[in-house]
Amino acid sequence: MTVMAIKWRNQEVRSHNGLVCNNGDIYEVHETWMARVHEKQELGGWLNVAILAQEELYGGQYIVKCGEAAEHGSIGVVVLESLQNHEPVWTFVSDQSNPFDQITIKGGWVVVLSTSGAVLRFGAPMREARLLLTRTSIHGSNDGRL
Repeated sequence: MTVMAIKWRNQEVRSHNGLVCNNGDIYEVHETWMARVHEKQELGGWLNVAILAQEELYGGQYIVKCGEAAEHGSIGVVVLESLQNHEPVWTFVSDQSNPFDQITIKGGWVVVLSTSGAVLRFGAPMREARLLLTRTSIHGSNDGRL
């Protein structure tokens, strides 16, 4: 069992702004691209997570959970968990999104919405991911790009 899996049992994720996979891969996630980080990075500590929503995916293979860092409510968290072993496939942390609190499936994509209007869109387990941040007020739209 990985350190990531052990920490997740206590609902803790790496305090890294981006996507961290259970195999150690790290990705930067932006509006138009997702890129693997090749240089060694210090990942920092761990964040306690409060889960606000969850949705089972693909006939019981995965469950996506979303919420916020308990220490800082303005930090959004999304976790893709395997339902076979209840270990995280990957975790995503965003210090620009506010809490993620809604999950929908749209055209084969998983769309996770935050209270500020930010959107994380991905294909499971990790086909592609995009983070769309609002450019308007927290009540504004994200201009419809999903």
